[in-house]
Amino acid sequence: MKSLCITVFVFGNYTKYIPYYIYSILTSYPDYYVKIFTNTRLSKQENTCLQLIREQLSTNFEVKENYFTNRNVKRTVENKVKRFLLPYHEFQAFENVYVGDVDFLIVKESPSLLEGHVAHCQKTGLPYSNQVRPNSKRLTGLHFFNVKPYYQKMGETLAYYRNNPERITEDFQSLKRDEEMLYQLIEQQIGFDGLDAYHYRPHHGFHLGILRSGPERFKAYVENGRQNPFHQLPAYDGLKKQLLLYFQDPLFKAMKKTNPIREIQTLQLCLKEGAQ
Repeated sequence: MKSLCITVFVFGNYTKYIPYYIYSILTSYPDYYVKIFTNTRLSKQENTCLQLIREQLSTNFEVKENYFTNRNVKRTVENKVKRFLLPYHEFQAFENVYVGDVDFLIVKESPSLLEGHVAHCQKTGLPYSNQVRPNSKRLTGLHFFNVKPYYQKMGETLAYYRNNPERITEDFQSLKRDEEMLYQLIEQQIGFDGLDAYHYRPHHGFHLGILRSGPERFKAYVENGRQNPFHQLPAYDGLKKQLLLYFQDPLFKAMKKTNPIREIQTLQLCLKEGAQ
């Protein structure tokens, strides 16, 4: 049984981030496995990048296309919540799962992503690792869990929503975010005992989403990232060093040429200029 599967559910034009996400994970943690679900098909450019990764880096990943297509919903938030409804059989070969966001570049840390979340679960006594956002009834979208005990408690409820997608639409008449629905599901089946006493919620890398509208947020993100309890970034010097190594890698360069995206180009410029 493998120790960790990192997963995301991707829809719309976010598929462009998939190769970069897989690359960053398997460069940082070669022993991890990555399993991506998307409700569409990948582009020719995206598939070319994945083949480059298979040939030059690792085969420890798979992308399952056209997933959940029989449960179509129109609202973005309803698509987002699907990442929390994935069935047990997809992860039964793994001890743990980390549900991430695809628009991240993961970097290697000490303790590792797996070690940090396993330790958090041990401290709280809960089969998942996450955090309640302040003054809200929302968990965060970065969600780690121990597969068997988690699905023992959550499996039936998750299956109900998968099999009755109209209930998702009904619930979002009163909810605004997928994180609110995750909160409700966890509240009903497991609870939150111990989370307040042991805060742990790192980004585990760089969030490309902060560059979507340009470089303006870069400085504040990296300068405040270590102190922000919901980012907990590595020290900037170490983060910058690892990210620059990506840009120097011939494989990453080939991906950048084959599947160019603006946030990657902006990040490269920001790293060269520094957090000034």
